[in-house]
Amino acid sequence: MAGSVAWATSTPNVLGTVVLQDNTGYYPGLGGGEFTATFSSPAAQSATTAFYASPAIVGGGVETFCLETGVEFSPGTTYSYSLGYMSQPASPANPGLGSGLPLSTGAAWLYYEFGNGKLSGFDYTSPFVPGSQRLADDNLLQAAIWMFQGGQTYGGYVAPDLSADNDPYYNAAVAALGGLTAANGPYTGPTVQILQLWDNPDGTGAAQNQLILTAPDPFNAPDGGQTAGLLGGALAGLQGLRRKWFV
Repeated sequence: MAGSVAWATSTPNVLGTVVLQDNTGYYPGLGGGEFTATFSSPAAQSATTAFYASPAIVGGGVETFCLETGVEFSPGTTYSYSLGYMSQPASPANPGLGSGLPLSTGAAWLYYEFGNGKLSGFDYTSPFVPGSQRLADDNLLQAAIWMFQGGQTYGGYVAPDLSADNDPYYNAAVAALGGLTAANGPYTGPTVQILQLWDNPDGTGAAQNQLILTAPDPFNAPDGGQTAGLLGGALAGLQGLRRKWFV
């Protein structure tokens, strides 16, 4: 993982709580996404789902993917959350792979395309069952997102490689963004942000970071953060088991 780790030094702006589920069959089974995020506040859930196309909405929740391969996450657990562009670390002593990294443009672009139901080649229609094309596509998309986040890989996933042409989503992001350097560069929104999960309501005890759409804008269209700010307001005031999960 290239680059230095930038540790958070200020208390995050915790907006509320969220639960992520792996609902039977709704994940590839290798340790990554997709997962279903449901906010405790109906207003927050409504504000969030408005940014997604129907193929990326399951059971009223929105589908998301992991950003870190070395931080624990437990589906079904209620987490406090904040929004931002930096993946939050577990601790300076135990950072976890993928922590303390800015959201990359490549990861943001892929999630934007996925969330808008227009990721070319992704099978949004096949059932969530072992061997389905959607689960295979989930594996490829998750692997591409991790690779853009500091070159992470995870057991069971094939590491994307342009020369090997082994991940169409990784290749598509590089092509759409004008090259690998641009795809690996930092993204500053407002369309996509990191859903920073915390064990505690005071923003301590960092858990697995996820991705979330925070504005209806076309990708990378700046609006001064006003739309994302409106979402943050809608997500404020949220408010519930633990199973070990390593992603």
